[in-house]
Amino acid sequence: MLSDNLTDSELFEAIILNDQKAFNQLFERHWFKVYSVAYKYVKDEESALEIAHDIFLNIWNRREQLQINSFKSYVITAASYHGIRKKQTTAGVPVQYVEDYENESLLVAHPYAHNQGELNIGEKEVNDTIESLLNNLPKRCREIYYMSRRDHLSISEIAEQLNISKRTVENQLTTALKHLRTSLKFVILFTYFIS
Repeated sequence: MLSDNLTDSELFEAIILNDQKAFNQLFERHWFKVYSVAYKYVKDEESALEIAHDIFLNIWNRREQLQINSFKSYVITAASYHGIRKKQTTAGVPVQYVEDYENESLLVAHPYAHNQGELNIGEKEVNDTIESLLNNLPKRCREIYYMSRRDHLSISEIAEQLNISKRTVENQLTTALKHLRTSLKFVILFTYFIS
C-alpha cells in the first residue's frame, strides 16, 4: 500500500511504472483544484468536470512520454489552458487570461444581446431532450446526476448521502456526462440534416 506521505514526484514516478494506486492518489490530491481552475474560465460544471477528467486521462495515457517537474503546476496550467480554449470555442469571444485564479474579481463578464423568448423556448427544448436522454441511464447514475445538477450537491455530499465513495460518484457523473455529450452530438447532427 502506498503511503500518503509520498510527494507528487514520487507518486508520478510510480505512475510511469503503471501504478494505478499512485495515480488514484494524485487524482484525489489534485482533481478538485483542477476542476476549480477550469470552472473559473468556463463557468459551467459539466465543462469543468470534462476538462478535469480529460487532463487526468491524458496524464495516464501519456505517462511514459510526459516529463513533469511539478505535478501541481502542470495540472493547474493544463486546467487554465483548456479552460481558456473551451471558453473561446464556446463563446466565440476573446478570453482574458487570469493569472490569479484565486481572485474571482479578475474574471470579466461579457454582455450579450439576446431574445429572451427564444432563449426560454430553446432552454425548454434542451431540458426536455436531456431529460429523455437521462432515462436511458441506470437508475443510480441518473440519481447521482440529479443530485449534482438539480439539488446542487457537491460530490462529497452525494457520496455521504448515498453512502458510497467520492470516486464512485465521480465515475457515475462522468458516465452520465459522456452519455449526454455523445447523445446530444447525435441529436444536433440529426436536427441539422432534417432542417
